Amino acid sequence: MADKFDVLAKLQIRNNVLLIGAPGTGKSRLMNEVAEEFLTARQQVDAPAHIPGAAIPIPAEVETPIMRRLPFLQLTNKQVFRTTFHQNTKYRDLLTGIIPQIGGTNEGYCVSQGILYRANEFAKRPDSASLVIIDEINRGPAVEAFGGSIAALEPDKRLAEDGSVLPTTQSFEIISPIDGTALDYAFSPRLYILAAMNQADVSVAPLDVAFLRRWASISLEPDYDTLRAYFGIGANIPLPEIPTNPSEVYFAAIQALQRINDKISVGRGEEYRLGHGIFMSIRRPQIDDLASALDFCVQVWDTIITHVEELFFGNALSIGYVINASDPRSPYSIEEANFAEDIRAILRKPTVSATNIYSVLISAGERNA
Repeated sequence: MADKFDVLAKLQIRNNVLLIGAPGTGKSRLMNEVAEEFLTARQQVDAPAHIPGAAIPIPAEVETPIMRRLPFLQLTNKQVFRTTFHQNTKYRDLLTGIIPQIGGTNEGYCVSQGILYRANEFAKRPDSASLVIIDEINRGPAVEAFGGSIAALEPDKRLAEDGSVLPTTQSFEIISPIDGTALDYAFSPRLYILAAMNQADVSVAPLDVAFLRRWASISLEPDYDTLRAYFGIGANIPLPEIPTNPSEVYFAAIQALQRINDKISVGRGEEYRLGHGIFMSIRRPQIDDLASALDFCVQVWDTIITHVEELFFGNALSIGYVINASDPRSPYSIEEANFAEDIRAILRKPTVSATNIYSVLISAGERNA
């Protein structure tokens, strides 16, 4: 599983990194961790302090190991810019464009300063670097939003470190926010972009291949070991027919998610699995007893079954297979019904509560289903 240092190392080399993963695999959390490390890797101290054993007994600043490995973290002035793409994201939101100016005494039109423009201007300053975080990049028209700047994103097509134009620098035309004229523009080598996308989102089109190759991709996977550590349980717990403690309930839920993901991988593809984050996005009970664990897993199951029903919408047999409705312990069942001289499969769905959630989980998690 990739961590923040893996992402920072790729940013150092490629400038643009794209996190790809199923929902709940921790993309947003990882982006936040990268942003925090980006800002705090160079930690200024309020006053000189003696550090016994240090090469410099009274250093002016604290240097972390990651700073020594990734030089761009040693820069003094760093800033993080954040945005989320949506269907109305436009080129002017990212770079520049003409927008109406309403209210006050200066009604008319002005030139916008988009988030990528502001971040790049900051990165051009001496001893500065910018990190732009774009969540849900595939939910908006990414190719249209980046426009002519797409080719200029590549690290070998940036400006020199001192801001001068290199023979390899790729420029593109924007409207100058200063005077409204056409301006040849290029990106600083200290501008870094970290984006995330969910391939399982069936409501959006896949990103253009030419756009994707400008990014270093990192795939995030569902991590069941992380879940077991989160709940403080071992790698394997014998599951009785009736639970006696919270660990058995949590283990059954983790096992159910793993088996369901295995079937989704075959039926729809790995990108449609659910990540471990669906457990962590629900508030855990303050009192960790059997009753609260069962209630907690009812909420988790609601997320799981909703996802499965969306993936296999209208296909009762597939939904029943994924959740193992044929298992005698499952409160779900598949029945046949006649419709216009045709036999149809119907999934009978119970009201899932604390009284039957454990049966739902152990049946869905059955290995030989």
